[in-house]
Amino acid sequence: MLFIVWFLLLNILNPLSLKFLFDKTSYELPKNISLSYRHVTVPWLNFDGRNYLEIATNGYNPNFRIELRVFFPLYPLLIRLFSFNLLLNPILTGLIISFLAFLGSMFVFNKLLQEEGIKESERRKTILLLLLFPTSFYFLAFYTESVFLLLSLLVFYFLNKKNLLFASIFTALASSTRITGLALLPVIFWEGFQEYKKSKKFPPITIIAPLGFIVYGLYLQLATGDGLAIILKQKNWDRPMGIFGPIIALREGFSKFLFASPMTRGDFFGHSMEVMEFIFAIFYIFFLIDSFKKIKFSYWLFIFFTALPIFFSGALSSIQRYMIVLFPMYVYLVKKINKKYFFIVCLLFFILLVYFTSLFLRGYWVA
Repeated sequence: MLFIVWFLLLNILNPLSLKFLFDKTSYELPKNISLSYRHVTVPWLNFDGRNYLEIATNGYNPNFRIELRVFFPLYPLLIRLFSFNLLLNPILTGLIISFLAFLGSMFVFNKLLQEEGIKESERRKTILLLLLFPTSFYFLAFYTESVFLLLSLLVFYFLNKKNLLFASIFTALASSTRITGLALLPVIFWEGFQEYKKSKKFPPITIIAPLGFIVYGLYLQLATGDGLAIILKQKNWDRPMGIFGPIIALREGFSKFLFASPMTRGDFFGHSMEVMEFIFAIFYIFFLIDSFKKIKFSYWLFIFFTALPIFFSGALSSIQRYMIVLFPMYVYLVKKINKKYFFIVCLLFFILLVYFTSLFLRGYWVA
């Protein structure tokens, strides 16, 4: 029921936001793709959604106007596969994949919480926070968020079952979905080390875990001669990755928080996103520190190693989107928030969700 209400709310915001915001969304589609009622579906492809569509339809085209190799291949590959090599409409296929993956995530998340002994009332609150998180609308968009969340949950589900084979397979898939999929590798190796302490044998099956990332790197090396483009070309997206990345990111984020960047001065909506980026970054740091030894160590490892590529990228841009897949965060929040303040947090999340979703659907940069 929570999922249905959330789904209807977000889709109602699509036409409703047209009454309050100037529509920047481009409804133009590639010449070989036709789509009825595009005003209903195309807004869910804004920004990086267009890049995933380009990869799904034309591959990693070196002549495309921007660098596409930083986008991992699993989601476009799934679109290509389930559209039967583009026989079916790739836009609808991608949106259906996101929808079903998120629905599956809800089921696996609830099952995972149940097996960890969390009572039903707290499970409901945990899932409610996930649905109300300000950027949760990305789970319905033409993005990798829902697929990555499902794969991450399956990794921990099978780790709880002591099934390192399946956990490693889903880690490999996650590592071919987005850069933060690599954050699951330390979790797998930690569990392998726990196994080693018992049997004095390190489980060789864990070698499967990084294969998604490795295979994509090998593909890039063979196809383009640059297997490290997946990381090194991040600079083309204003991400000066390096050892001083966190200092640069927080310093520039604080400056934008106070004064706005040159691009957003005089732009209320643009500056509001910079303000939110810095606030979410501070919350992430607090959460990372405060949750140590308060949640399962394997969960904390996932959160910590997810933070590394975000902060060392040298930019806070999109941090509020990267955070939505950190499912241990919702477990932590339910335990942390006093019952009488839970409603206030939900209300704040709801207001921000409506605001963020409305902006995204109308073509304003959110994350």
